[in-house]
Amino acid sequence: MTENATTEKKAVPQRPAATDLSKEIEQSMERQHDDRIKVVRLFGDCYRCNWWVQDKTPHPFWLATGTIRKSQFLRVTKTSDRLNVEHVVEPTRS
Repeated sequence: MTENATTEKKAVPQRPAATDLSKEIEQSMERQHDDRIKVVRLFGDCYRCNWWVQDKTPHPFWLATGTIRKSQFLRVTKTSDRLNVEHVVEPTRS
């Protein structure tokens, strides 16, 4: 190899990003009659799911206020026929 020769750097193939399954997860989660579920993809196959209840107090129609009743981190993958949902448990602090 000569001093003028350049070395080629090959790109490392990256795994393609998983499909965003947020809407499918929202539809599949158990809920109480007044729950609204919002799922957000954080990265890869990791999601955050919030179950919230809208306030019954009077407020402007354009302002949806409520309380988060439950929140959970999830790891979700999809096989050909179903979603595989793993509830990620956060470590407890002492």
